[in-house]
Amino acid sequence: MTEAEQQGLADGIAVRFLIPRRALRGGPGPVSAPRAGESLEFQDYRDYAPGDDLRNLDWNVLARSDREVVKVHREEVAPVIELFRDRSASMEVPPAKRDTADYLSGLITASAAGCRVIEREEPRTPRAVRIMLSDLMIDLDPEREIARLSHLAATVIVIRILAASETAPAIGGSGELVDSETGETRELPLNNETVSAYLDALAAHTARWRAAARRFNATFIDLPAEAPRNAIVRELAEAGILEGRR
Repeated sequence: MTEAEQQGLADGIAVRFLIPRRALRGGPGPVSAPRAGESLEFQDYRDYAPGDDLRNLDWNVLARSDREVVKVHREEVAPVIELFRDRSASMEVPPAKRDTADYLSGLITASAAGCRVIEREEPRTPRAVRIMLSDLMIDLDPEREIARLSHLAATVIVIRILAASETAPAIGGSGELVDSETGETRELPLNNETVSAYLDALAAHTARWRAAARRFNATFIDLPAEAPRNAIVRELAEAGILEGRR
């Protein structure tokens, strides 16, 4: 476990991951679902029906009113959070991107007490919360990728992690551009023209991902790789993903 992930686990204790209601359909666990079940948390009464467990019969009500009613308890489930980590080479350059992804993994795991947080490559669990951590510097069609993650999901969250050198490259001199996926290199002058063309391409790329997220009601968040940890927590809270524990 990396130091960044350990810090995320420590910080996650102070916040709570907000689970959508649709995700409360998992296997047995400690989180209360909105439907009736077998937990110890009382929800309501209903009339007795043949086949009901007699242990749930309220004998006090029966003695007072001669009415046979059973106690209904709230079901407890273990919601599933599926993490889709971009493990490609571009997430290692600069290392701050990988560190931020590690921090987020720890933060989500610790804040989602009672949930099963599982890193996966393919969606598997229906009604899972699916979170993608990536710089999106990958050859994927945004609409197809978010559609894949959204299928049968409770909700989808895409968190893009980019370094300052990627969002605001410095002008002046020349730079060697390295394709982190293929290793191909190309030297370009870092003048106004090339930097402007790069920023235009990045803006168009971002617009495509944001449009795909809107279409499938997914949440899209941009996080600077160099952002302070408290700023990351604040950003996720403002997006309605985390809240402080009461």
